[in-house]
Formats: sequence, structure tokens, C-alpha cells
Amino acid sequence: MSPETTIDDRFDDIVAALRAETPATPAALHARVSAVTAAPQAVPRFTARRILSFAIPAVAGLSVALALVVGLNTAIRPAPSDETAAVARESSPPAATVSPTYEAGTVQDQARTLAPSQSKGQPSSPGPATNRAQDYNATLLLLVDGTDELSGTTQRALRTTRRLGGYLVSVNYATPEAGEGTAALRLRIPVSRVQAAIVSFSGLGRILSQETRISDLQQPLDEVTRRIRRLERDAAQARGAERTRLLAQIASLRRQRTEINRRAAFATVNLDLTTHAPEEPAPAPGRLGRALDDAVGILLAELVIAAYALIVASPFLMLLIAGFFGNRAYRRHADQRLLERA
Repeated sequence: MSPETTIDDRFDDIVAALRAETPATPAALHARVSAVTAAPQAVPRFTARRILSFAIPAVAGLSVALALVVGLNTAIRPAPSDETAAVARESSPPAATVSPTYEAGTVQDQARTLAPSQSKGQPSSPGPATNRAQDYNATLLLLVDGTDELSGTTQRALRTTRRLGGYLVSVNYATPEAGEGTAALRLRIPVSRVQAAIVSFSGLGRILSQETRISDLQQPLDEVTRRIRRLERDAAQARGAERTRLLAQIASLRRQRTEINRRAAFATVNLDLTTHAPEEPAPAPGRLGRALDDAVGILLAELVIAAYALIVASPFLMLLIAGFFGNRAYRRHADQRLLERA
């Protein structure tokens, strides 16, 4: 027999002997194993799954509760005063606006002119003062029916302007679509007849908006007049080139005074016509509608915050997930190797 066969036979005999004769376990070892198996194993109180199972419903419940509290608070609270004021402004007729003037007496004159026009049911536009030079600008926005009415209204406005002694500065007439169009007229009306012009123009359609701006020209006119008189006195005593220079300044100031008088003599009226009716304002929401809007707004804000936090924390979450699965795979690999060695 070869040496290798002899060694294999001996190894097989040793394995057979070990399997045939099981070694006796000491009683002390039996007692220790029994004590270990009898003792209850400690169960962890907080695990990731248990924390998530409680945290997710709690956060969702708090979010919904916060939205409900805000909605109920809105429903209980009365409507804001600014909404009521906005509804009142929309239902009231358009009012005229007056720019600040230099003299307080001018505003009083405008108020006295405004009162009779309101009592007669005419548009609430202040009239120019009779004892001061002013730059008077009025703007009217009227609604007319269809392009045919738009054309006829434009012609009537031009005839009214000529009848009152005014003239047309510019006109922009456009009908981009069938049945819709606009016309913008810039007119110059004698200031003494501007109130009659505004009353006539207001009857051409439904007033959508009205604005009046008045700026005082009396103060700069008086200043130019004083400078002309002072220069005339100086020119009467001057000779040669000095007199020529003073006369040139006087001529320039006289042209400036003429321009101021021309601005004060004619008022500017911007008449805008349109066929496009304004959209009706949406009705103010009730208590329930406002409560739902606020509650939904709170929920959307919470979702936005949660999405932002998730985006910011996503790199860290990816690292934690990768570490968890990597550790799990490593433990499985280590257990497999241990079983293979056994």
C-alpha cells in the first residue's frame, strides 16, 4: 500500500470514530446554555420603522390641523374693510382727480364750480378758475356699442369741438378686430367752454373713467411779467450792446409769456372711446370660500416647504440609504463565508 492510501484510511477511521462516539457535554455547560435560552431577549424600544410609523401620521395630522385652524379663524373673522371699500369704489361713479395748485384760493374756486355740476347730474369734473391762469387737462374714457357707433361718435366729438371754438391736435382710430375698436382724440378747447365740452362728450357713451388735472400757471406768468418790466426799465437807460442784449432777453420773455397765455387759454381734453366693455368684478368670496382658500393655501405652503427640505436633504438621505444597504450586504457576505467555513 502506498503512503497516501494509508493516510487517507487513517483519516477516515478517525472521522468514523468521532461520529460513532459523541463526546459527553459537561453539566455546567448545560446549565449555562439553559440560563441563556431561558432569559428573555431585550427588544429595542425605538426602531427606525417604529419611529417612521408614528412620525409620518403625526406630521400629516399637525399639518391638516394647522390648515383647519387657519381656515376656521378666517371664517370667524369678518370680511376685511378694504374689500368692502373696494366694492364701494367699483359701484360708485368715477371721480375726478385734481393735482395740487400753488394757491389755496384756486382750490376753493374749483369746489364752488364743482357743486352746481353735481346738483344737475353732470359729470363730477371741477371747472377752471376764472381769475387765474391754469393748465387744464381732462381725460374721459367712454364705452360705445360697436364699430359703427365708434365712427359716428368720433365724428360727433369733432363737430362738438369745432362748434365750441376748439381744434383737433391728434386722433388715433383703430379697429383691429370685427366689432371691436378704439379711438383716441386729443383736443384743445377754449378754457371758458371746457365744462360744456365735457358735458357734451359725456353724453356720447357710458363713462368708464374720468380724470381732471389742473396746475397753476399764474405764478410763473406773474414772475415773467415782473422780469419783463424790470428789463424794460434797464433797457430804457442802457446804450449800445447792453441795450441790444436786454432787448433780446425781453423778446424771449415775451414769447415765453405768450406761450403761457396760450396754454391757459385752451384746455386739453383727451377723449378715449372703446367698444370693449370692462370685465365685471368677481364677487367677493363668502366666509366658507375664504376659509377654504386659506386652508388650501396653508397646505400648499407646507408642501412647498417639505419639498424644499427634501431636495436639500436628498444627498444625505442617499448616503444613509447606501450605507444601510451596504452594511446589510456586508453582513450577509460575512455570514455566508462563516457558513462555508463550517
